[in-house]
Amino acid sequence: MIEGKGLGGKKVNRVGLSLSNRDNAKLNKLATACNMKPTPLAALILTEALNDPKYVDQLQKRFCTQAAYRVMLVKDYKNDDYNYVLSGRDD
Repeated sequence: MIEGKGLGGKKVNRVGLSLSNRDNAKLNKLATACNMKPTPLAALILTEALNDPKYVDQLQKRFCTQAAYRVMLVKDYKNDDYNYVLSGRDD
């Protein structure tokens, strides 16, 4: 991950993704349909997924092997965002 400064002095973390040709074509078509560029659309999709408790739970059910590292999403109603909290259980 590369850390840098984005617009407005906000800290930006850059993540490189490698998409298959098929997924890249899907992203480009969706970006065109939404009148967006592919990179901001991919960032939006990732943000939406990370803030979707059902999707995060589904991923963890599928891939999480250590219960101690399982995260719980806790809603912060002040800024309408989710915080990630480690469950901390030992199995």
